[in-house]
Amino acid sequence: MVVRITFVNGLYPPHGAAGAENSLRMLAGSLAARGHSCSVVTLNPGPMPAEGEVDGIVVDYLPLANVLWPHGPRRPRALRPMFQFFDAFNPVMQRRLAGVLATRRPDVVHCHNLQGFSAAAWVAAVRLGVPVVQTLHDYYVGCPRSAMWRPGDGNCTRPCVECRIVSLPRRRLSNLPAAVTAVSHRMFDRLALAGAFPDAVTGVQPVRIIRGNNPSRSPPDPAPTDVRLRLGFMGRLEPTKGLELLLDAMRGLPEEQVQLTIAGSGRPDDVARLRARADGCANIMFLGHVRPDDFFPNLDLLVVPSVWEDPFPRVFHEALAYGVPSLVSPLGGLPEVIRPGQTGFVARAADAPALREALAALLDKGWDRAGMRTRCRDTATAYDAIRIAGQYEAVLQAAASRRPIPAGAGEVWRPPPGMPHARDIADEVRYGT
Repeated sequence: MVVRITFVNGLYPPHGAAGAENSLRMLAGSLAARGHSCSVVTLNPGPMPAEGEVDGIVVDYLPLANVLWPHGPRRPRALRPMFQFFDAFNPVMQRRLAGVLATRRPDVVHCHNLQGFSAAAWVAAVRLGVPVVQTLHDYYVGCPRSAMWRPGDGNCTRPCVECRIVSLPRRRLSNLPAAVTAVSHRMFDRLALAGAFPDAVTGVQPVRIIRGNNPSRSPPDPAPTDVRLRLGFMGRLEPTKGLELLLDAMRGLPEEQVQLTIAGSGRPDDVARLRARADGCANIMFLGHVRPDDFFPNLDLLVVPSVWEDPFPRVFHEALAYGVPSLVSPLGGLPEVIRPGQTGFVARAADAPALREALAALLDKGWDRAGMRTRCRDTATAYDAIRIAGQYEAVLQAAASRRPIPAGAGEVWRPPPGMPHARDIADEVRYGT
């Protein structure tokens, strides 16, 4: 069944290319290659609407009706509360999006990150009689910062007043999508506990867990290992990623047996603080931005030491494709898919002693690096772009035809035992970590 699909996402090339945008671009290309008619609606930092083309797919760029552009370095702190107020529900963006949808006439609208569009995007589609599939990459529906995290406080243990107020329209309207997909069970659990998607909790709204996608290619084989354990970190250099903990853990390990290579960039003050923390450690190197092909083949183990409940970072399955296992913290979505000792390891806690303990055990006991590399490359096929596109295709076709989602289209999400079935439970529960 060929369908007309319009994707909606706050960023798209050339104005943005982070993890969610890379995943969406790959998905749109895969579905277009399968014969579906695809288009994208995204935001334009300029004042006028525009039409473009990326990878042969039409892209409509809509100017953002708000007080600031929420991406990039220039985001005045004083204007952020006003931005969040308008982003709670933005009727101007609803009208602008509705105009594009009326022209494109899709069979289904596939929403991704909605910051800037707000939950009004769901209303724009539904009022035109077009079913919506919402794919969740972060916590936007339950948190105006999209993170359920506060600097200095860490992961939120209950929705704050700001979240309860600003996210209220999103929670109330979250029953509008015909189906929902999320990149991890843990992320959707936390959103459901915050009062979002109450129809999913009661079993009315279908939810599928569909994880990240990798390019359909064979990356180069990793280089031969040497005596040292070669660790790597790749990602934004910011507090949520837990790199400080990894740097502290390295200080308790013998320098001649382990090295750490850090790839990524961040705010200048964050980078300076991390470099100062690593000062004097000859076995720690900062590379800045590097290509995956130049990074992963030189690793034995990727470390993802997040102190944030990271939904499902792409770097994990990107590393798998190169045969590189991961050591991860017990937070977020990654522990759901790690097979300890087979495709990676899960630290007992998100702190420096736990990371040091896990790394020391690998140094002391050794591990089957060659065997694990083979298992990781085999596991990476689960994230192949063509396979993932097939799962999304099944969900989108089911929504467009108003039929049940077939088996095999992702993992079925079910409420954890004891989860309340109230329609709005944001004031009553704690997430727990």
